Amino acid sequence: MKFNKTTLFGALLGFIMGIALTIIALLQYDKDLTNARDVLFSSLFIGLPFSVLIGLMIGWIWSKLFGKSLF
Repeated sequence: MKFNKTTLFGALLGFIMGIALTIIALLQYDKDLTNARDVLFSSLFIGLPFSVLIGLMIGWIWSKLFGKSLF
């Protein structure tokens, strides 16, 4: 997989979505079962990398289907 503009744009969107989902998770966790530190660390170390990888794959598929450059 080559990292062209479209693939990196997908990774950037995945990163932004990962940060947004981390904020949503921090606002909605169950305070009786866990704490904010555990939610933050699990979101940043598990959820964020998966969001970036999913964004990379979507950007790569987009570039294969519709061409190399998005902009």
